[in-house]
Amino acid sequence: MYRFIEHPSDLKIEGRNKTFEKALEDVANGMFTQMGAGHAKEKDTIEIESKKGTAEDLVVDSLSKIIAECEIVPFTPKRAEVTETGGKSVRIKVFGEKKQPENVIKAVTYHELQIMKEKSGWAIAVLFDI
Repeated sequence: MYRFIEHPSDLKIEGRNKTFEKALEDVANGMFTQMGAGHAKEKDTIEIESKKGTAEDLVVDSLSKIIAECEIVPFTPKRAEVTETGGKSVRIKVFGEKKQPENVIKAVTYHELQIMKEKSGWAIAVLFDI
């Protein structure tokens, strides 16, 4: 599950789920709604892989790679699925459609980034520069 958190100039999304991987998927899926997921079909896929030393770096790097790939292809993402994880790595398969995204997300930021392990699972909050 994700939710948008009010921010005066940028986009902040929080994902909450039982596992870190599912919370990351939730943040990615929230990001996709901003990019036009509502008008995309799950016809095509792209995959990204990230290997970083910290959970914070892993979140920022993997989401940044998805944004970059969506601009290069072009690709409008619809849904993310974490297909593989290791201690310091993640592989994400993104389902969507090969067409220009409706809106551009400029960057994933470290500003206000939060990753929390809670009793009920994980919460990841990310601020995007739009």
